[in-house]
Amino acid sequence: LEPELVSEARENARLAGVADRARFEAGDALKADVSRASVVTVYLLPSLLDLLQPRLLAQMRPGTRVVTHAFVFKGWQPDRAETVRLSSRHEGQGDESRIYMWFIPAQARGAWSAPGGWQLRIHQNYQAVEVQGTLDGSPLALDKAQLEGTRLTFSGPRIAFSGEVGEHRVQGEIERDGRREPLAFERVR
Repeated sequence: LEPELVSEARENARLAGVADRARFEAGDALKADVSRASVVTVYLLPSLLDLLQPRLLAQMRPGTRVVTHAFVFKGWQPDRAETVRLSSRHEGQGDESRIYMWFIPAQARGAWSAPGGWQLRIHQNYQAVEVQGTLDGSPLALDKAQLEGTRLTFSGPRIAFSGEVGEHRVQGEIERDGRREPLAFERVR
């Protein structure tokens, strides 16, 4: 909402040599089209973050990064958090800031199957996932699962999968008992 600050940000980007890769706009963050962004940085109060969160999730591609200063999105755990020491004390804020980052998650929730008798059930809350699986009807002992943007990994004793989540397909590689092979799951529902 401050055109002078936008001008200053553009000049700082030019001085840093990144002006061709950054865009700054004066406007209403709750109405902005962010669908083409690869990174969005936000410094808003929690009540405004609550209003912005569904818009970001609806508009942004999986893997896009969202960075906030001081405040977090309700119910959505950050993928990364850092404390940054300020070069000088800021009135009302102290001498350090907390920065948070999220990757917009792919929509992996649902049932998936792959040739060879593989079945998955993925439960998802933002980027937090739990993966249950069977092979030829026998349960797989899966104890770790992670979703970062479109990258899905899960593992258990003697088994590990790493792949990319698409709208209707999870394509990757499975390692089982020391052997690696490609594996592609199709969305069942």
